[in-house]
Amino acid sequence: MRSRLDYKLRVELERWPNEAEMIAELYGGAWSNPESWARRLQPEGCTVCTSGRPYGIIADLSQTWVTTDPEVAIFGYVCVISKVHVVEPFDLPDHGVAFWREAMAVAKAVNELYRPVKLNYEIHGNTLPHLHMHLFPRRPDDGFIGRPIDVKDIRHRYSDHDLANLRSALARLTPSV
Repeated sequence: MRSRLDYKLRVELERWPNEAEMIAELYGGAWSNPESWARRLQPEGCTVCTSGRPYGIIADLSQTWVTTDPEVAIFGYVCVISKVHVVEPFDLPDHGVAFWREAMAVAKAVNELYRPVKLNYEIHGNTLPHLHMHLFPRRPDDGFIGRPIDVKDIRHRYSDHDLANLRSALARLTPSV
């Protein structure tokens, strides 16, 4: 009989088809190339918009998608992505009330699931200018104590069980949060 540890992880999250190219450009300072950056600011040049959606979706709400990656820097990491293409939150209709409501509902679900010491929220957009918010549940053993989180410093690989728990917590949120 095989033990549970003998089975390979089958983490099934859809990845960006051009991920290596995209990451090389994004981490290379996408905004440092004015023409490329101007193109990315528009829906026609936005990776999320031209794909029709982001990849790695684990929850689909009315105003946002919630995504993650199979391998992350911080256990419990998720990203809340606006379904409307804007660069800044203040550019959303009604000042983004629906975006913030859903983002905070996701944050609360992540907080209740993982019980971190602190939940960190990050909105940058200087690599992908389509509004998105990173949620990082901070823990005493997360490896980034006393320094910023480096998302390229992978420290956790989600198991199928991890993803099932995360999806289940987010499934309690209705699309009309």
